[in-house]
Order: sequence, then structure tokens, then C-alpha cells
Amino acid sequence: KNHIEYLLENLGLAEHRDKRVAQLSGGMKRRLLIAKALVHKPKLLLLDEPTAGVDIELRNSLWKFVRKLNQEGCSILLTTHYLEEAEQLCERIGIISRGKILRVGNTKQIIHELTDREIEIELTHPVTKVVSDHLISQDDTKLIFRVPAQMEFGQLMGKIALDVTAVKDFKIKEGNLEDAFLKVLGAEA
Repeated sequence: KNHIEYLLENLGLAEHRDKRVAQLSGGMKRRLLIAKALVHKPKLLLLDEPTAGVDIELRNSLWKFVRKLNQEGCSILLTTHYLEEAEQLCERIGIISRGKILRVGNTKQIIHELTDREIEIELTHPVTKVVSDHLISQDDTKLIFRVPAQMEFGQLMGKIALDVTAVKDFKIKEGNLEDAFLKVLGAEA
């Protein structure tokens, strides 16, 4: 009974405990399905698109609870089309296309191995034309490069021989799981 109360509280169902299933919203029904799956305290929880079609509030509370379950020792197998969620939640991922597993591994490592980063350098003053295979855009006071995720900022600076006193600011935009996913799918085609 305590476990059921725990599930009702953590999934936001406690105040709806006396309602019939037909009276629950779609999001509440989804929470109820998860609660039912957890009643017997499984070691492995399979979640198939658990946040498809649910509002942001439900999505956030559901992920908070899923993280808590994972910390308590429950392994979670998640299928989702929301790659941003998978990137935030999953330590390991598998990329599947047309029923075929294309890549499996540590999420951060896959992103690091397969994606590029964009480095935007804001300059204090205009510089002469910069020559680099990595340069994708240049105007008077801004340079934008696309480099492999493994390349550090200092390595790029060494390759382009830019005077560091000309650098006013720089921003690095890291690749993400969507970028890695598209690269894997592109390699398959």
C-alpha cells in the first residue's frame, strides 16, 4: 500500500485516485499506465514514446520521476523521437533506422565522435581574409568556423594564425544528439 501511495504522489495522481479512468485526461491516463507498470517494482521499465502528445508540465514531471526511479536502481529502456529528451536523460543510446541498430554507445561519446562544433569569433577590428578549410563565414568583425568536436579552440587558433589580441569574444556551439543521429543516418544511405 505504501508503494502505491508513493507512485500516486510521485506521478501526480493522488488527487485523482477516486476518479474513473474515463474521467482522466490523456496525460493522466499515461501517468496511470506508468504507475501500473511500476506496481510490482520492476528492475527494468520499458517506456515507448511516454511523452508523445503530452504537455510540457507533464513531460517535465514525468522525466523528474524517471530520473528518480533510475537513481533508485531501476533500469529504463526508452524509445522516443524526441532526441533532445534522449540526450538529456540517457547515459547510453541506440540509434535505430528501419528496424536496424546502426549505433550503440555512451550518449556523450557518440555526440563527441560524430558531430562538429561551431566556433564564432568576434573581432575587435577587421582582419585580412582568413584562409581555413573550417571557415564557413567571415565578415568585418566576425568569423565562424565548423570544426570536429575533438578540435579545441587553441588548436583552431594555431591553425588560422589569428592574433589573439584581435579576439573580442568567442562562442562555441556544441553538436547535439540530433546532429549525430543525422550523421549516422547519412552514413547509412
